[in-house]
Amino acid sequence: MTAYDPSQWNDFALAQLGASAALLGLVFVGISINLKEIIGTPLLVNRALEAIVLLATVLLAATAVLIPAQDREVVGVELAVLGVLVCIFLLRLQAGTRREEVVQPGDRGPTRASIVSRRVIGLGSAALIAIAGVLLLVETGGGLYWWPAAIVAAYLGALVNAWVLLVEILR
Repeated sequence: MTAYDPSQWNDFALAQLGASAALLGLVFVGISINLKEIIGTPLLVNRALEAIVLLATVLLAATAVLIPAQDREVVGVELAVLGVLVCIFLLRLQAGTRREEVVQPGDRGPTRASIVSRRVIGLGSAALIAIAGVLLLVETGGGLYWWPAAIVAAYLGALVNAWVLLVEILR
């Protein structure tokens, strides 16, 4: 069945590898445009790193799926471990955004809604990759069909962070 056969996901993985690599390059260019403003604020440095991590996670997951002649179980473990490690990293990275740093709408700084959406999207993406890996490993529950949702969440999180770093900090 396709959900549990990583070799049938090669075209999809190759497309995601290329897309995430291109977006990752654009995020680096975008960061360099406003580097002084970003470096001056630890919260913005964390947002930049989060955008990079989300796109790099897609790149690494696609690479894991594309490695030839790997058993389903190996790919499942790779994805599960990647998802858990990224989840832990993002939790630590987002821990710098504390409740006292939340401002009222209209003021500079992150709003409560911004923080919540960042956590849901970023952590959700990592969790969905881990879920895809575990379900691939146990060969039930949809397996790799969870992976596209993780990718959409990662792209969404990275693009929102890139928008903040390019546009919102200059407002």
